[in-house]
Amino acid sequence: MEREDWMRLALALAREAGEAGEVPVGCVIVKDGAVVGRGRNRREGERTALGHAEIEAIADACRTLGGWRLRDCTLYVTLEPCPMCAGAIVNA
Repeated sequence: MEREDWMRLALALAREAGEAGEVPVGCVIVKDGAVVGRGRNRREGERTALGHAEIEAIADACRTLGGWRLRDCTLYVTLEPCPMCAGAIVNA
């Protein structure tokens, strides 16, 4: 798949979030040509300040890869990350 395909997947997740009444943000994390993490905003539905698409995608990727160091991964997100998510991305 190409970069455009990964972004299309992130946009589809953003649409899901919007349809659920969330701010429409989606995120996909890719490693070696495969999706290892995906997420969408769930702040309202889960009633948590941590329900950002990037945080959800990072957690999913950590589970998939069996660790918190997401080396050689690429993150595709539909909106510029907030300070909290930017910090999580740097730390991952």
